Amino acid sequence: MSSSIDRKTQDELQDLLTSINPSFQLEKFLGKGGQKIVYRIIDKTNGLPRIFKLIKPNDGDYIERVKREVLAANTIDHRNIPSVLYTNVHGVEGLDEPIWIIEECIPGKSLRQVLDEKYSFSIKEIIKFIDTMLSILEKAESVHIVHRDIKPENIMFVDSGEFWLIDFGISRHLDLDSITASEAPFGPCTIGYSAAEQFRNRKRDIDIRADLFSMGVVVAEMITGINPYIKNTKGMLELIKRIENQPLPLLRIEGDKKFLLARYIRTVGDNRLLRRPRSIEEAKNIFTIVKDSL
Repeated sequence: MSSSIDRKTQDELQDLLTSINPSFQLEKFLGKGGQKIVYRIIDKTNGLPRIFKLIKPNDGDYIERVKREVLAANTIDHRNIPSVLYTNVHGVEGLDEPIWIIEECIPGKSLRQVLDEKYSFSIKEIIKFIDTMLSILEKAESVHIVHRDIKPENIMFVDSGEFWLIDFGISRHLDLDSITASEAPFGPCTIGYSAAEQFRNRKRDIDIRADLFSMGVVVAEMITGINPYIKNTKGMLELIKRIENQPLPLLRIEGDKKFLLARYIRTVGDNRLLRRPRSIEEAKNIFTIVKDSL
C-alpha cells in the first residue's frame, strides 16, 4: 500500500468526498489490502450507507483492471451485484493520481465471516445460494464476462437470506484484449477456489465454466465448513496438485436422499473442464431436476 494513501488524514478524505458529493460523510474505516483502502460513508440526503474505495495504482495495467472492474459491475445487470455509483477512473491518466470508487453498500456479513462463525447452512439456503449464483452467472455469460474470483470473501450474506456477489477486480472480459501476458505462468486467481485452466493461464479455456468450478468449491465449503482442497494441504504446490488431480468429494447432505445435489455440486465443481456443464443454461436445467428431487 502506498504511503501517500496511508498518510491521508480524515480531513483530507472528507474534503475529497465533499468534492465528489457534498452530502457524503466519512463514517468508518473498513480495511485495506494491496493497493486499496476501504471506508464506509453515509449519504446524508437519504441516510444510505455507501462503500468508498481509494486506490493507488502501481502501473497502467492496474488502472485498466479498475476500469474493467467498474465496467463489469455496471454491465452485468443483476440485483445481487452492487452498483458503482461514482468513480474517477476513466479520467485517471498517471500513477500519481489516486482512483476512487463509490458503490452500493450491502448490509450484511461476508460469507467468510459467516463460515468463521461456524454457521450451519440449511439445504434451503444452499439452494438459494446456487440459484442466485446461477442467475448472476447467466447474466455475466450473456455479456461475455467471467468473474474469476468467486470465494467466500467476495460473497455477502444479508439478514434477509439473500446472497450478493461483489468485487470484479480480476474479472475477464472475453470481448476485450487480455491484460495478463500470455507467457505468464500463472493468471490472476485465488488458489484453492480457482480452476486449473485459470491459474495455469490457459486463456483459450477460460470461460464461465471457471466460475462454475469456483461456485462448486464454495458450496462444498458452505456444507462442510472447510475448503476440501485447502484442508491439511502442505504448501502451494500440493494445493495445485490436488486441484488438478482430485475431484470434489461426494458430500452427505441432509435432505439429499438420492445424492443428486451432492453429485450436482461435484459436477459443476469438477476439476476437469470438459466434465462441467458447457453453459449456465445447461447448469440451470440440471439444477431444476435436482431441486425437484429434494
